[in-house]
Amino acid sequence: MSFKENLKIKMKIDKLVKKLISTMKEPPGKWWLDKVLTEELLHMTDFKHEKVRDLQLYVRPWTGEIMEVLVLDNALPIYRTTVHDVVLRKSPCWHEMVSIRNIRKIMNDKDVIISKGKASLQKLHADALALLDFTYTGDDMALLLEDARRGLDRKSIERIQECLGFFFEILNFQRLFFGPTDNDLQTFAMAKPDSGHFPPFKHLILFDERTLLLGMKKGAFSPERDLDLDWFGQYLRGEKAADLQGMDVFEFLAELALEKAHQDAADVQKWIEPQDPLLTAAA
Repeated sequence: MSFKENLKIKMKIDKLVKKLISTMKEPPGKWWLDKVLTEELLHMTDFKHEKVRDLQLYVRPWTGEIMEVLVLDNALPIYRTTVHDVVLRKSPCWHEMVSIRNIRKIMNDKDVIISKGKASLQKLHADALALLDFTYTGDDMALLLEDARRGLDRKSIERIQECLGFFFEILNFQRLFFGPTDNDLQTFAMAKPDSGHFPPFKHLILFDERTLLLGMKKGAFSPERDLDLDWFGQYLRGEKAADLQGMDVFEFLAELALEKAHQDAADVQKWIEPQDPLLTAAA
């Protein structure tokens, strides 16, 4: 699959897991899980469905005969053991319960369970994302820019929003709120990695869903800083212009994305390089 397709799937997975976690009910009270949405998530992992007795199981190899076995019930437990062992513990037949050893297994699964509830959803989230390739090149950015150009030329709000969403996903942009403003104006900014420092954002993007006007104020920005709030008010009144507009915004985002890719690659290379000074000198 292309980078764009993988990114679309990631965004779908993120949205799905967020909904599942927000709606799942855990103790105190009864367990509850949206099983239909969970099945949709499971289909995006490498777990394979098996129906054994009255159990809906999802299974994948772990090591040797040991499997990772998920039971699709309201508690969503995941075990590392054999399928037979899980079936014995979760749906025993009467003749299996005459053994004291089996009864102990049925009463206590701490030796084989690895997660349940929201922890299992988070694990499935990570497992699904691990199957996708998020590396990208200049060619991938060129394709995204071409989509953005078409969206702007055709005044397609859906395509513009989709392209913005792709770049926001890559660059960790998030929605900002300034209190009561024009409901058609959407504002976003890039969260700085060192978010403990002030201001915490940079590169404010402003998108008017009614006029499709797209702008960017480059540099550090905070919705809590008076200077930035003054600029924002002047922009709304038409007294200030954005640093970048239209296609220039997308081209700047593509440059940021490529810089991020190069930095990520450099960080990986630095991590795998030998740390022993003797080995480094020999190289």
